[in-house]
Order: sequence, then structure tokens, then C-alpha cells
Amino acid sequence: MRVKALHLQTEAFSAVRDEIGTLMSAGGGFGVSDELMLSSIFAGLTSAWYDVNDIGQSHVFGSQVLLSLWLMGRVGQRLSYQQTFILGAYVYWFMISSFAAGDPWQSFCYQEALQGTLATLDMCRDVVDDEDVPEGESKVYPHPLTGFSNEVCLAVGKVGSLCRLYYNSTGDRRDVAKKKARISEQELLDLGVFESENFHDPQDPKTTVEEILSVREAYRLAGLLQLYDTFPYLLHHYSQPSPSPETPSPESESLEQTHSPAQHNFLLALAIHILRILATIPPSSGTRVLQGLPALIAATWLVDPHPSTADIFDHSQLHLTTPPFPPFPSDESTASQKQYWRDRVRDGLRKHDEYVGLQQVSRVLNIVEEVWRLDDSRSQGGGEKCKWMVFVARKGLQTLYG
Repeated sequence: MRVKALHLQTEAFSAVRDEIGTLMSAGGGFGVSDELMLSSIFAGLTSAWYDVNDIGQSHVFGSQVLLSLWLMGRVGQRLSYQQTFILGAYVYWFMISSFAAGDPWQSFCYQEALQGTLATLDMCRDVVDDEDVPEGESKVYPHPLTGFSNEVCLAVGKVGSLCRLYYNSTGDRRDVAKKKARISEQELLDLGVFESENFHDPQDPKTTVEEILSVREAYRLAGLLQLYDTFPYLLHHYSQPSPSPETPSPESESLEQTHSPAQHNFLLALAIHILRILATIPPSSGTRVLQGLPALIAATWLVDPHPSTADIFDHSQLHLTTPPFPPFPSDESTASQKQYWRDRVRDGLRKHDEYVGLQQVSRVLNIVEEVWRLDDSRSQGGGEKCKWMVFVARKGLQTLYG
């Protein structure tokens, strides 16, 4: 089965490349068909299915060129529902690949440009064209991959690119990443929580509107958690008084500071909050295959509370409201909470591995287990917390986390 699948996958990549070559040689770059665009996306999304180390490195860049040509051929047109689906599928694929593949700076710049493009597109959000429906009455069908929000997926994808850029760079490029991180943080904070009244029920007995919105919120918060983990100065900003002419801005200060004890505890609380949101979604939900990335980001922050204080940093723009999902450990101020959620994550990933049978899931579990082992070892010796993206890159464990 695996050999046959890999053979078909190779043939699909080859056919896509041949069609692109034919298109370019004929000078018809703007004539990228919906079928070619969709084939390219599916080839990229499935690249790691049977070879967990295949993250489609070259395919990611080629698809950016292809999408740009596809969009140029539709300037001034209203995207059909099929074309809206294609665009959403691309946004999802590019988001999960941003944490693993491609040049991080080029990837970030492309996502910034795509954000601007999406803001100007006229897209059909319903199976039946809803152009004549008044704006206040229009409802949106959920996308199978991005749910109700391309914007969240693009913002989280930018986080993946920025963090890889920061870890892989020095000097000016790192300074740029820090400044861009502040913008990305505000984007995610501004996206906030959606209400469910504006959306069509997908009429899927295994996938409700509430479950789709819960996954969206888990992604939004996971993007913020990853930003705060990589760029501690973002949290220091909330602890400082309003800047004055005599006070240097955060960017001009030493931004290599680690998290304070209270900020450490806040990130632990944020990680557990994300896992609580995912825990409200039943295992039978159709969204289960989309939960890998936020679960991974949150799980890698399941550490002990800081030993010097029980205080939790007060984030003025991010208040964590506990989702109604029992049971939880009765004593949430101790390390038992860490073990409780580690056990839940471990059990959930193992069951998901059995369900989908793809190496990507077992790879995520291996990454999480190794990060936990390193964190436990370092905490005993007073060392710094393991940065999971650095660890994954150093060990060559990148894959598509979705």
C-alpha cells in the first residue's frame, strides 16, 4: 500500500510540474486553471503522508508562484465557491508548512502580501452564490480546513515564519523579526472570538459550528503562545509604564531577556487553556485532523510552575476564561496539573495515530515526549526551557503538523 501510494504521489508531482512547464512555455502564465491549483495544493498537503520527512521544500516555493498567477488571472472577478475553497485550502497548507519548510523571510513576506490581497477579494462564501444577499443577512459556510477564518490561519502562518527567521538569523534580520512580531501579536489579539450567529451549520453530525470555532480559537491562542515563547519582550511591554522621550522603547532595549517567573506561569496557563479548549471537542469531531499544530505548541509548554512564585502575569488584552469541561485536577497550583495534561495529550495523540495511521502523528508525539524529557532534565539543573522549534530543526524532525 505504501509503495503504491508513494508511486502515485510521485506521478502526481510529475504531472503538476509538466502542466506548469507547458503553461509557462506557451506564455499562458495567467491561465492557471482551478484544477491545476487544486492539484498543486493536494500534492503539497499529502507530501508527508507516506514519507514523514518530505515537507515539500521546493514545492512550497513553486506553489507561491502558481497562486500569484492564479490570482492575477482573476483580478476584478468574484471568486466562485469552488475558488474560495481552493484559496482557503492553500492558506491552510501554507500555514502548517510555514513552521517547517521554505525560506522563513521569503515565506513571511509572501504571507504579508497575501493578507493584503485577501482583504480586497470578492469571494462567494456559500455553495449557492450569495452575491444578491444583503451584507447583514449573509451567512458563511465553514471551510473544511480553515473553518471560518482565513485571517487566523494567515496570522498563525506568519508566526511560524517569524519564529524560524528569528532562530535562524543574527543582527539586522533578527531586529526585523522582533518588530514584525509586535505587529503579528496585535493582529492575533484583534481577531478575538467569533460569535456563531453569522455562520451556516454545516449539517455534519460529527462537526458542529461550535467545534469549528473552538479550533479557530485554539489556533489563535497557539499563535500568541508561540510568539510569547520566542519573543519574551512582547510580554515585558505590558509590564512597563507608558514610554516617555527619556525612556527607550522596547525595541531599543536588550530584547534577549527571558520570561519573568510570573510570565513563565502565564505561558503555562495559556498552554493549558488551549488544551482545555481542544478537550471540549469530542474525539469523533471532523476537526480532529486539524488540531495537530495547536496541540503541539501547547503541549511543549507543559512544564512545572516557576518555583519562586505562584503569581501569574496579568495580560491586559488576553483574559483566559476556562471552558466548561470537567474533570480537572482539584489542586491546580501544583505540578499534578502538568502531569494530568501530559497524560491527556499522550493518550490523545496515540489514539489519533491509530485513527489516521500517518507517521506525522507519531512524529508529533515523539517531538512532544522528547521536549518534555529535556525540560524535566533542565528544570532540575536550573537550565532554560527547551525551544521546540530549535530542537526540531537541529534534529531534522520537521514535518507538516496537520
